[in-house]
Amino acid sequence: MNEPTADFEAEAPSSRVTGMRDLDPGTMATFRGVERVFLDVTRRAGYLEIRTPTVEPLHLYTSSGSLSPQLLDRTYSFLDWDGWSGERVVLRPDATVAAARWFVEQVATGALPEGLARLAYVQPVYRFEPEGIDREIWQCGVESFGVESGEGDAELVRLALRLLSALNIEGVEVEIAHAGLVRTALEAAGLDRRAQVEAYDRLLSGETSVADDLLAQYPQGSSALRLLLGVNGDSRAYVANLRATLGQAVPALSDALAELEAVADALDELEVPYRVVPATARNLEYYSGVTFRLLVQDRECVAGGRYDALCEAIGGEPAPASGFGADLLGLAALVPSRVPRRRRGHSQ
Repeated sequence: MNEPTADFEAEAPSSRVTGMRDLDPGTMATFRGVERVFLDVTRRAGYLEIRTPTVEPLHLYTSSGSLSPQLLDRTYSFLDWDGWSGERVVLRPDATVAAARWFVEQVATGALPEGLARLAYVQPVYRFEPEGIDREIWQCGVESFGVESGEGDAELVRLALRLLSALNIEGVEVEIAHAGLVRTALEAAGLDRRAQVEAYDRLLSGETSVADDLLAQYPQGSSALRLLLGVNGDSRAYVANLRATLGQAVPALSDALAELEAVADALDELEVPYRVVPATARNLEYYSGVTFRLLVQDRECVAGGRYDALCEAIGGEPAPASGFGADLLGLAALVPSRVPRRRRGHSQ
């Protein structure tokens, strides 16, 4: 769920594969400290640790449309021979899809009869990146299956904030969005599925002309698009105004705005400042509901959201689902000193 953030420093010539790094004893000590805090915080919140295979079938990521074309283009794939035949496989490019596959299989075998699981993991993902960017990213993350949006979205944001607090990381800023808002507005404007994806990719790439282009081509959806693409907010009142304005113009937006409003309420209760940025929910193919980012010094350190369609897309029964991920080494770089030891009897 999280994009790589760590850049390489100047190094002596090495026989290591480009994009791969050694972790020296000092780095490993910090790594284990952050890992320990992550697993402690998530375990006390009811999330149980799993680990999925490094190698997964390619069709898990392609047939479901679970990953964007941009990310699929950056996978390490190869043919895994088995006698006279072979299967195209990948080095796991994303931990969420693999966790969903595990969940679907457990439900199918009756191991999870209630269709509910809260999972945590620390494991690497592999993505082909330009030279100078890590291609092996140690991802720590959680996934929640079977928990509806009203409860689950706020739970995840609270857990992410609790994690950063336990690591003594300060100056956290929160951005919230909803993948369904722009999608629904684009549908209301008359764009077909392919045109929606193309328009959204342009939005995410930062093209400043895309909003004007869309408004010129699809005037029937101009009011909803103009509000979503041109105005951001920083309060529940902003979301309520969106709901009052857009709920009548595009009734299908009402549920998405109510879900966004619930997360804003949770952040207000925590007295955590946030920004509502409706048009920044990343990866149209992946997320379906509320998405969020936690930033420190304008650098994304945790990102996640809701993806209710994923389990069904990979062949399982429909299930509400959401999660977040972080680059563990990226978190380690933000820890002010060493990770403090948890005092006996202390709880978050």
